[in-house]
Amino acid sequence: MKRLFSYLSAALAVLLITVSTLPASAASSGGSASLSISPRKNYIINPGQKITDKLTISNLDNEDDLYLSLRMIDFTFTNQSGTPKLNLAQNAPRTPWSLVPFTTLPQDVTIPAGSSKTLNYSITVPKKQGAGSYYSAIVYQAGGANGGNVALSASGVTLVFVSVPGAVNENMTLQKFGAYNSEDSGTTGSFVFVDTNEQPKMIAYTLKNSGNVFESPAGNVIIKDMFGHQVANVTTNSTQSLALLGQTRLFTSCIKTVQQKIKLEGGISKDTSCVDPGLRPGRYTASLDVFYGQNGNQTHEITQVATFWYLPWWFLASIVIIIGLLVWGFFWTKRKLQAAVKGTTYHKGKGVNRLWRR
Repeated sequence: MKRLFSYLSAALAVLLITVSTLPASAASSGGSASLSISPRKNYIINPGQKITDKLTISNLDNEDDLYLSLRMIDFTFTNQSGTPKLNLAQNAPRTPWSLVPFTTLPQDVTIPAGSSKTLNYSITVPKKQGAGSYYSAIVYQAGGANGGNVALSASGVTLVFVSVPGAVNENMTLQKFGAYNSEDSGTTGSFVFVDTNEQPKMIAYTLKNSGNVFESPAGNVIIKDMFGHQVANVTTNSTQSLALLGQTRLFTSCIKTVQQKIKLEGGISKDTSCVDPGLRPGRYTASLDVFYGQNGNQTHEITQVATFWYLPWWFLASIVIIIGLLVWGFFWTKRKLQAAVKGTTYHKGKGVNRLWRR
């Protein structure tokens, strides 16, 4: 039995080495209707300081005027993705990170068809406000000329983030890390250890933010095959996505993008959607190295190593066939040897008996 397992292990190793010498498989490709606004504002404001900024709102409709009401509301997070959960209720309680009490904002504006308007608004941080991160959202609600609501296609949101400098509590912990499968560019999906259907196209990690500042962790992931050869160097969080206070945030990155594929072929593309990274069947090791930290505070590093397997069905079927042939060959050879040994013994025995009788 030990000899049989040795044969099977040798067959698997031979198949993996043979596949690794084959050429990698070719990778396959893959605001609102009438309102234009800035989707995000970022500020660093010291305690006791007031900043005044502008909001530029454009009416993309060339026929009708746009009537908007503005208000500042709080938001949290929906899930592990970056989608905000807006607290739209008029009586919604303030969050600990709310900017609503600090913000002065115009309430109504009318924008003529096909034109733009610029509004001033201000944020004042109290003198005794502690260091940390604060954020809320400016909601633009479209309405009729007489105050009635119209199509929600003309509504929008600007997320506003404020960092108050000082000694802060930064605490992020790694929850999961590894290869990731997703059908919608990382919004939903799952981590995978063994993939038998298709090549993993993404690498991902989840970090829990237990501090009092939002964080934008970034770094890279090195992926190596079972022979130690580097097959990918993935930049993580290139869009500077944030992990909000109390959030366990999922960060996903393509192992290879359409942009990278076309660049290798000598072309230019802005498409960053994921494509097959050209992985061969076998075991892979991914090494994570990301950093986070607010300006003026200590930079923190998170490292981790994960493994995953890419074992397509055709590869597993090949292994089963090879194992079957090895087992058949083993027993066939064994039977032939046993038959040969028995035949030799029988003939020797007859010769001895004949001599003895003489």
